[in-house]
Amino acid sequence: MLVPQEPGLPTRSSSPPVFWSIVEESLDEAEFLWHRRRQMLAAHDQTLDTVEKWVEDRLMGALDGLTVGGEAGITLVLGPALGSEEPSRVAVAAYALLASGIPQAGEAFKTAFLSCPPERLTALRRGLELVPVAVDALAPVMKDGSPAVVAAFLEACAFQRKTAGQEIHALVASPNVEVQRAAARLLRFAPRPVQEACYAYALGLPDPEARDWAVESNLIAGFPQARAVCRDLAGAELHASARMLLLLAMIGSVADQKIVVAALGDEARQASALWALGFGGRREGADSCIEMLAQERQVKLAAEAFCAITGLDLEAAGLTVPTPPESDELIAFEQEDLDADLEPKPEDLLPMPDIAGVIAWWNKQRSRFDSEARFQAGRPATTEVVQELLANGPTRRRHAWAVELAIRTQGRVQVETWAFVPDQRQQMAAAAHPSPDGQSVGVTPPVKPKRR
Repeated sequence: MLVPQEPGLPTRSSSPPVFWSIVEESLDEAEFLWHRRRQMLAAHDQTLDTVEKWVEDRLMGALDGLTVGGEAGITLVLGPALGSEEPSRVAVAAYALLASGIPQAGEAFKTAFLSCPPERLTALRRGLELVPVAVDALAPVMKDGSPAVVAAFLEACAFQRKTAGQEIHALVASPNVEVQRAAARLLRFAPRPVQEACYAYALGLPDPEARDWAVESNLIAGFPQARAVCRDLAGAELHASARMLLLLAMIGSVADQKIVVAALGDEARQASALWALGFGGRREGADSCIEMLAQERQVKLAAEAFCAITGLDLEAAGLTVPTPPESDELIAFEQEDLDADLEPKPEDLLPMPDIAGVIAWWNKQRSRFDSEARFQAGRPATTEVVQELLANGPTRRRHAWAVELAIRTQGRVQVETWAFVPDQRQQMAAAAHPSPDGQSVGVTPPVKPKRR
């Protein structure tokens, strides 16, 4: 005998109902948390642990909530979200589609990726680069993409540390600068013979950004010529590169430090030079930061760089003061920039130092810093110290430490600092356990983070 079912309730054999309002709420939450996660990965007061504990675990739960709708969810929620004006919403939808494993979802992403306007391409790429199997699946269709799409795909390949083959030479030599830039970054993951065939050409690329990526890739590969090019570009009076200042500060000699210090004299380069000096870690760099503080120029950045060298914790030492409030004077409507980005930059959130107190601290501590040595967080900058800082230091500085570690190990250890935290930890753990067959360490396949 058939048992009557209560109206609106599923039978035992049917799937449970999907509450689309809850799926939409999951999308809203995931969008917020995705954006917040990227903010935290560039913050001076966050670590990998806090990113995972306060944001990433919750993000994974919200992303899980986007998959319950199955194929219907693609049509009703995720597909429309790909056309959003909000980059974080686009990236979340892209990730959820690709991570679902549903063929229809993959096709929806592929269609959007190959035809989307440039303003949404970066967001789609950010979703793609966190799903490694999707990067592999897209490779065959890249021949149909525009140069911008090909460049975005190559960026995703570099994010996933995919091995580049012989085709990288043609990509580095592409007439499209976006493709050049992405290929120059991907070059660090090519086999040695391929790198040797490309490095001289890549170092001479006319596009400054593509050339910078090529220099960095060649430094990681261990080509000594790249150091000379880095030094020349860091000290160039015209078209000087902020990226080269940073790299030279990290890998250069005491004499090279003078090139970075000299850049402080160029007002347009002061912020870049201070950022580099913090990673340079020299006593002369700390002196220069103190001089900037005394002159009340670039105060927050100078204090940050000084602390990065010396290990001084401003807040723990009671050496912060309130940031002066912004002027509340009304701006005339015709003078107001309605398109201005009102979100504060990471450097805007740095603490304001007690200048007199920091100078007094340095006067007492300066003598214990060897002028010939390099320091990070007050300790000699050994590979072990850089590894420890990469694991536990402020997220804002981890991106540069990861590059330094890659250069120190000639590419054996490469950590993607925008990846999910479990993936990053896996890459860092692999650095302590080199592969017995001689394969590169730190390039193990990413794993999908799990909810706690």
